[in-house]
Amino acid sequence: MKKKEMIKTHREFTEIIQKEKFVKNKNFVLYIRKGKYDYPHFGIAVSKKLGNAVHRNKLKRQMRVILTEWKKTLNENKDYIIIMKENTKNLSFQELQRSFLELGKESEKL
Repeated sequence: MKKKEMIKTHREFTEIIQKEKFVKNKNFVLYIRKGKYDYPHFGIAVSKKLGNAVHRNKLKRQMRVILTEWKKTLNENKDYIIIMKENTKNLSFQELQRSFLELGKESEKL
C-alpha cells in the first residue's frame, strides 16, 4: 500500500469517525466517507489493548496486505477507517482476512 493512500492525521480520523456511516462485526468497525481523490484512502487503528507495539504492528502489516487485495475489487473512491477490535488479537491471518472481506461485502450496500 502506498503512503499517499493512507489516512494519518488525527483530525481526519476523528472527522470520519464522528460524522460518517459505519458497518461492524465482532472483529472490525469500518467507517466510510465519500472520497475527495481519484483513489481510496485507508486508515488503520489498533488499540493498545491488543498487545505490545510488536503485536500491534504485526496486525497492521497483516491488515495492509488484506487491504491491497481488497482495494482491487473497489470501484468507488472513498475513505475508509478500519478499527480492529480485541477479538482480532488471537486470530490467524486467514481468519482475519475472511472476517474483513465479509465486512467489506456488507459495506458495499452503503
